[in-house]
Amino acid sequence: MQQCGQNLDFEVRWLPFQLDPSASEKPYSRMEAYAKKFGKGKEEVKQMGSWMKAKFDAAKLPYEFSEAALASNTFDAHRVLTAAYKHGGAEAQDRAAEALFHSYFAKEKAPNDPEALKEAAKAAGLDGDAVLDKSFAASETQEEMKVGQKLRVRG
Repeated sequence: MQQCGQNLDFEVRWLPFQLDPSASEKPYSRMEAYAKKFGKGKEEVKQMGSWMKAKFDAAKLPYEFSEAALASNTFDAHRVLTAAYKHGGAEAQDRAAEALFHSYFAKEKAPNDPEALKEAAKAAGLDGDAVLDKSFAASETQEEMKVGQKLRVRG
């Protein structure tokens, strides 16, 4: 990055933060969740989805939002991102994040979808089956979550 005539080297690091740590591990309707969270009707939520699609289209990124879209607890996805960084640094973590984002925003899968987790792990050079063990990188992820808490990050 060049700023003020200087070249700056930097690294992007994805740290875990859960908007809703109490979210169910069992996948549920994203549309219903948004309706409840924002106090909107189904048609208004669909309009929100259309607005988001326009934003994604402008960035040339895929986005789908239908009745099939799922949400869930995000802790398992954060475990994969934490392990990816530990294994291969920022580049591996970026590959895992891209796979998870694609699964969620383009394929409408829940963040804890086992196949999505495996795909993200493989993108980072990790054993896809290993990440299905709930203890995999769990303690490290819990420790990293404390960083956001110390910084008083809020959603």
